[in-house]
Amino acid sequence: MELLKEAIENLSSQVAGLCIGQAPALDKMIETLDEIEAISSNLNAATLKTVAGAYKSYVQNMNSREITTTSPLEQGLTLLNALVKHLEKGIDFIFDISDVLEILDSSFFDQTVSSTAATSSNLLQSSPSKLLEASSSNPESSEIEPKPRENLDSAANIQPQDIQPLSIKPDFTISEEDLQILSDFASEAEDNLDTIEVELMELEHDPLNHEIINNIFRPFHTIKGVSGFLDLKKINKLSHSTENLLDCARNGDFIINDIATDAILESVDLLKKLLTKVKECVQNKVKPDDSDIDIEPLRVKLQQLPPLLAKDNKEPVGKILIRKGIIDDDTLDDVLEEQARTGKKIGEILLEGEFVDSSDIASALMEQKSQKKYASNQLSSTQVKVNTNKLDDLVDYAGELVIAQSMLKQQASRDPSLYQSVNQLEQIVSNIQRIAMSMRMIPIHSTFTKMIRLTRDLAKKSKKDVVLEMSGEDTEIDRNVVDALYEPMVHMIRNAVDHGIEKTQDRINSGKPAQGTIYLRAYHKGGSIVIEIEDDGKGLDKERIFEKAVASGLTRKDALLTDSQIFDFIMEPGFSTASAITDISGRGVGMDVVREGIEKFRGSLDIRSTKGQGTCFIISLPLTLAIIDGMLIRIGKERYVIPTISIKRSFRPDKKDCFTLKGKGEMIKERNELIPLIRMKQICDIDNDSLYPWESLVVVVESKEERRGLLVDELLGKDEYVIKSLGATLKNVTGFSGGAILADGKVGLILDMHGIFELAASV
Repeated sequence: MELLKEAIENLSSQVAGLCIGQAPALDKMIETLDEIEAISSNLNAATLKTVAGAYKSYVQNMNSREITTTSPLEQGLTLLNALVKHLEKGIDFIFDISDVLEILDSSFFDQTVSSTAATSSNLLQSSPSKLLEASSSNPESSEIEPKPRENLDSAANIQPQDIQPLSIKPDFTISEEDLQILSDFASEAEDNLDTIEVELMELEHDPLNHEIINNIFRPFHTIKGVSGFLDLKKINKLSHSTENLLDCARNGDFIINDIATDAILESVDLLKKLLTKVKECVQNKVKPDDSDIDIEPLRVKLQQLPPLLAKDNKEPVGKILIRKGIIDDDTLDDVLEEQARTGKKIGEILLEGEFVDSSDIASALMEQKSQKKYASNQLSSTQVKVNTNKLDDLVDYAGELVIAQSMLKQQASRDPSLYQSVNQLEQIVSNIQRIAMSMRMIPIHSTFTKMIRLTRDLAKKSKKDVVLEMSGEDTEIDRNVVDALYEPMVHMIRNAVDHGIEKTQDRINSGKPAQGTIYLRAYHKGGSIVIEIEDDGKGLDKERIFEKAVASGLTRKDALLTDSQIFDFIMEPGFSTASAITDISGRGVGMDVVREGIEKFRGSLDIRSTKGQGTCFIISLPLTLAIIDGMLIRIGKERYVIPTISIKRSFRPDKKDCFTLKGKGEMIKERNELIPLIRMKQICDIDNDSLYPWESLVVVVESKEERRGLLVDELLGKDEYVIKSLGATLKNVTGFSGGAILADGKVGLILDMHGIFELAASV
């Protein structure tokens, strides 16, 4: 058994390091697979030998057939690992392996069918999983569904008698290994579905791009294959039906249009629901129960679409003109109505109405006639997945290592013989910490791309023409922050579509382009990541917001407020100026939750808007939640950490620059501007060394474009600090975002400047 595990491990390393087209690397893999087959024979592990044989056949054909994807190798490796784990523990392998075998070599099953005398002729076109179910007399195998074949060579060395029919036992118990397999599958499948959504949005703008169609087809094929051997029947059937639809599009039987796109997106949504059931099964350690999810109506719809869409294989002239930006949807709708009345051709009506030039029609007709199929291949990338809990532990230990190193450095400062060694250790620890932090960082791309689908659906529901433009989606951010960004971004995109972007005719009347645009941007600024969600809509009505705030008792009618302060009222609980409630937004809830969610991660939300031109929401968040770049200060006997990003400057004020104003308290003149002075005594009863500001230091800090001066006694230095939670008891204390263990082992509180400003204003 140890030799078998070692061989599988070698194969895994070879797959991870494989570069397509390297014959020596493929030869090594074949040698390893020969070894696995031999060991399987000695162990009487027929199923394992079968999979290894199909795997070897695929590897042998990779160069001769110019196969350029390693995805089947990775899926086959998952199956081999699962089989070995079950074999080692003496547990029956309860999953159906046929779909993975088909991915490795589908023609092998044609041999199986022809060699099995008991198989009736109506099974010759059925899927491998159905053939195995039929051979094992599984009562659930009555439904036979045609399945397109992958064009791969056969595995001549695998014999039909090697196949071991598998079926789920009604009273089985799921092992930890099986749960891990299911968990990995659910995670991988969700990533694939997110990719599909993005590719579909691209395909809408370029419906003839067969590379994009293949990029959508492959993930469905992968989900179908792996779900087959995991015996997740509904996922397998639904992904199979969607795959068939896409296969017809790949073959040029029809062009993916809005109807097909909607059906595929519906399939994506339903598959996500089924995957949620799988994740619940993993959590509860029970067999997946998806009995409450009905996939049949959608499967019927998917099966009926190909002949329906194939009636007209060419993209309509009207759609081509819209895609080129020559006419808009409203114009086409009017033309189609006239066509229904008069029977004239669309081009003729467009020319008579002077909507287009004759050259535009000629160009569209030429494009329609020249539509061809294109084929493409895409290399798959190899990644190593690590459990997120392990990553979190690594970051925590790296933080503890930094603290220990800082304490050691302080002690070594008194011993010159140790100081050089400690400095060298500091560099090593710093590198370890940087690598550990980078492993937590992921591109914000996945969250951004989800907004494409959301914008499309909202625009369709609100009957508006809206496009989403993205930039900076490769910007990296802490994975926990990425997860936290999703809900706030969803709410703000909804607001932008429903409240921000005007109706098409209203935009035209105001001299704007008919199509509204939402801009989604991400970029680094200082030690933060900034997310901007901007629309070119009607903007916020400052006067109306102020009137609503006065009526709600949030401010006084004679209050002098900045634009930013007025716009902040929309983030108060229950605040809404919407005149009507829609199924998209306008229920007076949401923005307060958005702000709380962002501030929970030490971030801020600013709003800028110009009436008639648009609105921009600006989210600023720390790059990571584990480390903070801060300035250590002393106030009296206490030490605090101020995030460096909040600090504008520090200075010792002159006596002539210190004032006390009626109704505003102490003020400091800073660069010809008076700013409020904050004393920590006002907040937590901590006395400064000196009573007078001109005998102390003032640190000018900023939060949401508001500046104030914090009176401090001493600046102790800038450093990176590992953030420690204050615990459940103190987690909601305003003004403090956490604690940091200092070099002497004591704790310094990290100041949340926005909270400090609120506390100072309330005194």
